[in-house]
Amino acid sequence: MPRYFISTSDKARVHEKEGLVLSGPEELAQVLRQTLATMLHDEDRNKGRTVFTANAHDAYGDPIMNARVTMEARKL
Repeated sequence: MPRYFISTSDKARVHEKEGLVLSGPEELAQVLRQTLATMLHDEDRNKGRTVFTANAHDAYGDPIMNARVTMEARKL
């Protein structure tokens, strides 16, 4: 099974050293969605940020998948 490494727009490295062994693209997409959800909940670290990204690459550093969320909250 492939090993994936994830980096995020808030400069966090998720499983940077060991990577994640996942069954394939569907499981990787789920991990990226969970990573973005965690970032959205971390208000102190991401105050004022509106675009959140999580990127996956393989052991060679080649990009495999990325996920992005844009969040805007405004008073109406």
